[in-house]
Amino acid sequence: MGLIARLQERLLGLAPWDASKISDEWFRAHFEYAADVVNHWVGGVLDIPTSKFLNFGCGDGITDLSLVLRYGATRIHGVDVRQEYRKLPRIAREQLGMRRIPVALTFQTIKSGAALAPAGRQYDGIMSWSTFEHVRRDQLATILADLHACLRPGGYFFIQIEPLFFSPYGSHLRRYDDTPWHHLLASEEDLWRVIESHEGALDPAEVDFGFADFGVDGYKRFVFNEYKALNRLTADELVEFAKNAGFSVAREERRFLDMPVPDSLAGKYPKEWLLNNEIFLLLRKSPV
Repeated sequence: MGLIARLQERLLGLAPWDASKISDEWFRAHFEYAADVVNHWVGGVLDIPTSKFLNFGCGDGITDLSLVLRYGATRIHGVDVRQEYRKLPRIAREQLGMRRIPVALTFQTIKSGAALAPAGRQYDGIMSWSTFEHVRRDQLATILADLHACLRPGGYFFIQIEPLFFSPYGSHLRRYDDTPWHHLLASEEDLWRVIESHEGALDPAEVDFGFADFGVDGYKRFVFNEYKALNRLTADELVEFAKNAGFSVAREERRFLDMPVPDSLAGKYPKEWLLNNEIFLLLRKSPV
């Protein structure tokens, strides 16, 4: 944000917004549910209005915007390898009637594997929402160590992943393929045929604002390529990577689905992997 915007916000306050205007289900899920979860986990250990946050994998920035508007956050810096956050001014105008984005929000495009800890820049809290399943496995240790360096002593790091890869819909392809564990049962060729032949509308809650950039067929290919790049991280592996990077676990919750496991998978993968759909993990950096 420029100097004029900062002066304008200081004089006039945040631009008015109206949640009753929300019509997009993707926006609603990230503006309401995701922000509520982050506040529940982070708000209990940090004072959100006075803390400085980094959002690793900020996406379109909707959750960050909500944390400012609904929970009083004053400093959030979002980083991502894509530039979906550039759409936030338009999205906020369409969904909330906002004329300008709060100056509390800053965003940055990073390169895969690039350093995240510029000299002298540290954060009170870091958050990451459904991002770490997309990080290349050979970069996980380096990125977590870099995020550890970004965090001030005694600071907290909240991670959420849903769905985990080995869970029923861990392929992230449910918008096209609703068969549980199909990604563990079928070949990539068979999965692509299901996606390619899909017709009709998608679940609005599963369609992000990048859909328009790709078109129907391009979005299918984009989503399938994202599936092929998943790192297949389990909850136990995530915790182990985090500990090896120097974090301690302050709090953890794993959510499981109650579904019958196919016989063909029961002896191939641990049942916990197959039913563990989501993990919430609150990490801490030692105060000293």
